Amino acid sequence: MSATPVDTPAQAPTVEPAGAPRGPGLVARVLHRTASGGVLVPVLAVLAALALGSVLILFEGQNPLRVYWAIVEGVTVQNRGYSNTATAATPLILIGLGYAVAYRARVFTIGGEGQYLVGAVGAMALVTADGVRDLPAVVLVPLGIAAALVAGGLWSMLSGWLWVRFGASVVISSLMLTYVADAVLQWAVRTGIRDPDSFVPASRNVGNAELVGVGNTHLGFILALLLPLVVAAVMARHRGGFRISALGLNGEALDANEVPARRIVLWVTLFAGAMAGIAGFVEVAAVTGRLNGSSSVGFGWEAIIVALLGRLNPIGVLAAGLGMAALTIGFESSQRAYDLPSSLVGVITALIVVFVVIGDAVAERLSGQD
Repeated sequence: MSATPVDTPAQAPTVEPAGAPRGPGLVARVLHRTASGGVLVPVLAVLAALALGSVLILFEGQNPLRVYWAIVEGVTVQNRGYSNTATAATPLILIGLGYAVAYRARVFTIGGEGQYLVGAVGAMALVTADGVRDLPAVVLVPLGIAAALVAGGLWSMLSGWLWVRFGASVVISSLMLTYVADAVLQWAVRTGIRDPDSFVPASRNVGNAELVGVGNTHLGFILALLLPLVVAAVMARHRGGFRISALGLNGEALDANEVPARRIVLWVTLFAGAMAGIAGFVEVAAVTGRLNGSSSVGFGWEAIIVALLGRLNPIGVLAAGLGMAALTIGFESSQRAYDLPSSLVGVITALIVVFVVIGDAVAERLSGQD
């Protein structure tokens, strides 16, 4: 039996990225099922998490049915429930969309939070610069989106390049780059793009680059609704979408057909970062108005859950992002009404992920016995 060749910097691996599951192992099959499976497992996972969450609510001395009804009312009845849900869903959908495309190719980047921050910093550096910030919104908004796209995309592509060049794990490098991105943010709001009139470390206000409202929401949410439709069409009908899926299913077959897997890895990491970068600019331009040292709020981590619940499908990501946002906004309302701990929504969210993974593993085991 011949020995397995060792990857070297001069000859990068030509199949699956480092950090992705290899071979016919259970993890690889589970991730494949996540990409191709239906909605049954996520639905059951949500129901199981809510059922277990009801036990936790009982321990707090409250009626779970009333609490869950208050969640529904917090989104559908109370003032600004729909608009708050749309606002919370926008970054989750955008970042989750980038994750979904990358994960379909088995490129498991988890650095969306860092790409979100770098995209926001890059965009704010441009739209608040001297000689630029006085331009009209019709110019500044596209400039901001483009700057965020480039900054976030290149930051993410760095982890892809590290795999191509050195065989470094995309998971680890994208995670480490997130901490570097937070350091970039802290430097930017204190030195690089600091507002000279602010008493605390913060950037200038977004000014003319503000995303205007559309009804009860903002333009960023419209973008988050449209992009999954575009990406779904590309993944279903374009050659590039086929190659991305082919890399996830069988990278060796893709290489055998003279399509270099390394190029696709770079493209999907670029896309994932671009989506996260746009999310960063949208959040600043439509919600917070400026960057500060606390601008990292965890959207990049929550979006991993959105991608998994959405079955790595663009339309599924849209639905999962809206559902996750509704759960968060509704829980905030019920928390105030019933004096529940603020950590409860985080616990239930974590339970959803656990049950999705368990459900996929069980389904894979059962299908393997057929």
